[in-house]
Amino acid sequence: MSRYVSNRIIPVTAVVVVAGMLSACSTSPQDFKTEGEKFLQSPELAQEAGYTFSRAQCKEPASTTVGTQFTCTATDNDGDDWEFVVEITGERELTVISGDLIN
Repeated sequence: MSRYVSNRIIPVTAVVVVAGMLSACSTSPQDFKTEGEKFLQSPELAQEAGYTFSRAQCKEPASTTVGTQFTCTATDNDGDDWEFVVEITGERELTVISGDLIN
């Protein structure tokens, strides 16, 4: 599923299983923040979105409860800034809910 934003397409539901967080018994808000930043800069998202993102920065989520959302920003390969809404959808899973150009 894709979303049209200012003549640009961004995936609405890109899912990442956060395998890097398996080293501990439980995950922390910092783990989700870090993994969200890594995913936004990943080749997998670049392939799906059609843009390569860099300088990703996420706010730390308020909790690790499923359904918690947090925001991230990143810059695409054209130099445009984007804001993403990311949701914790599992114990070790994130879903990019939306991505919009920042005006």
